[in-house]
Amino acid sequence: DAFVRGRLLREEDVARLMKIADVARDAMDDDDDDDDEGRRRRAMEARKTMRATMRHHGRAVCETLLGTLSNVGATAATEHVLALVEAATRTNGARDDDERAEDEWLGVDAFVNYDPETCEDETMAAIGGAAEADAYRVLAKTLARPEDANSRFIKETASRTLRMMIGRRPRNGGGGAKAESVAHAVRTIVSWCGKELRARERGEERGDDVVPSVASALAGVLDMPEARALATNEGIVDGLTPILRASDRFSVQTMYEVALCFWLMSFSAEGRREMCARGAASVKALMSCAGAATKEKVIRACILALKNITDRHGVDGDAVGDNFTAVDESLRKLVHNLSLRGFEDEELASTLAELDEDLRARRKEASSWERYRDEVMSGSLEWSAAHKDEGFWRECATKLTDNNCQILRVLIKLIDGSETMDPKTLAVACNDIGEFAVHYPAGRFLANDLGGKEHSMRLMSHEDDEVRKSALQCVQKLLVASWRSLSAASE
Repeated sequence: DAFVRGRLLREEDVARLMKIADVARDAMDDDDDDDDEGRRRRAMEARKTMRATMRHHGRAVCETLLGTLSNVGATAATEHVLALVEAATRTNGARDDDERAEDEWLGVDAFVNYDPETCEDETMAAIGGAAEADAYRVLAKTLARPEDANSRFIKETASRTLRMMIGRRPRNGGGGAKAESVAHAVRTIVSWCGKELRARERGEERGDDVVPSVASALAGVLDMPEARALATNEGIVDGLTPILRASDRFSVQTMYEVALCFWLMSFSAEGRREMCARGAASVKALMSCAGAATKEKVIRACILALKNITDRHGVDGDAVGDNFTAVDESLRKLVHNLSLRGFEDEELASTLAELDEDLRARRKEASSWERYRDEVMSGSLEWSAAHKDEGFWRECATKLTDNNCQILRVLIKLIDGSETMDPKTLAVACNDIGEFAVHYPAGRFLANDLGGKEHSMRLMSHEDDEVRKSALQCVQKLLVASWRSLSAASE
C-alpha cells in the first residue's frame, strides 16, 4: 500500500507481485534434506507453473520485478523483490514431455533479453514503475548498494543471479548497449568480490560466510579475459590463496570453485605472475590443496592450474620465466604421490603424466645456475642441491655480482626483516650469503657493505633453530677467513 500511495507501484503491479510470490513460495520450498514427498512434489509443480508464466508473461514479470527493484530502497523490500527475482530464474526441475531442455533457462533468459527501451506500458513508465535500465545494470546497482543499505541476502542473491545471467549472455561477439551492460556487471561482481575478500582478510565479522558466494560468482565470470585482468588488479589471487590452505573449513563445492578460479586466472600471464609472486605463495597453496583434497574434481582443478603456471612454453607462448623453481622438488613429489592414487578421472591422470614429463624436461634443460637464479628471484628458497654443493659455489659465486650484485642483493633483502619470510627461506638465504663470502674474492667485505652481517646477526636470536644455526655460520664466514676452525670450536 505504501508503494502504491507513493506512486512507486501501481495496484496491478502489486497484484502481479503477489501472484509471483505465491508461486515462488512453493517453487523455492524443495529442501533435498526434507522427507516430505508432498512438499517436493508441490515445489516441482510450482516450478512448472513458473516456467509457464515466464514463457507466456516473462517480459511483464521482468518489467514488474526490475521496475520495483529500481524504485525501492528499503532493505527488507529489496530482499523480498530479490527473492522473487531468484524464484523467477529458478525454472529448472522436472519437465513435461512437451517441454524442451532449454525451457529450464526460460527465467534467466527472460531477464537477459529484457530491454527497457521497448517498454510498451506508458502508464507504468510514466509513474516510474518500469526499470530504467536492463537487468544487468539493475542487479549490478543493487549489488553495489552502500553497506548501510545492504545485507548478506541482497549481496548473495544479486551476485548469484548476475552470475547466471552472465553465463547466458549473447555469445555472438557483438557490441552495443547489452554488451556494455554485461561488461559493467562483470566489473561490479569482481569489484564486490575483491572488497569482500579484503574485508575477510581484515577479520571483519562476515569472515568465512562470504567465501562460497564469492567463489561461485568469480568462477562464473573468469572465463572472460577481461574479468581475469580485473581480478588480477583487484587482488583476487591474494584474497583466495589463504582459502586454498583452509579446505577443512569449506564444502567440496566451494573448494572446487576456488581452485577453478585459479585455473581460469592461470590462462593470463598477469594471473600466473601474481600466483608466482611473494615466494610463490599461491603455487604452494594450490599444491597444499591438491595434496589434502579427497575429491577428484578439486584435485583436477588444482593440477590444471599448476600445469598452466609451470608450462615451459606458456599457455599462449608467454611463459613466466621464474614461475615455479622455488617449489620444483615439492611439486615433483606431489605429482608422483598423486599418480600413485590411481584416479578414475582420465583427464586428471593424463594431466598428471603431462605435468611430470614437463617438470622433467624443464629440469633437464635448465642449468644449475639458471635454476638457482630463478629460485632466488622467486623469493622462496628450499634446500635444493645447489645450496650445499661446493662445486656449484666455486663455479657460480662470481655470478652473484652480475648486474650490480642483483642476486646477492636479493638474498640480503630476504633476511633484512622488511617482509615476513618463512624460516626455511631465511636459513637458506643465510647459508648462501655465507657461501658467497667464502668463495668470492673479497666476498666478506662486499656482503658486509650491503648489510649481510647486520641482518645475519639479528637472525642469531630467531625463534627457529635452523635459522639461528644458519645465521651463526653466516656471521662466522663474514667475520673471519678461517671460519671453519671457528665453527668447529663453537660446536
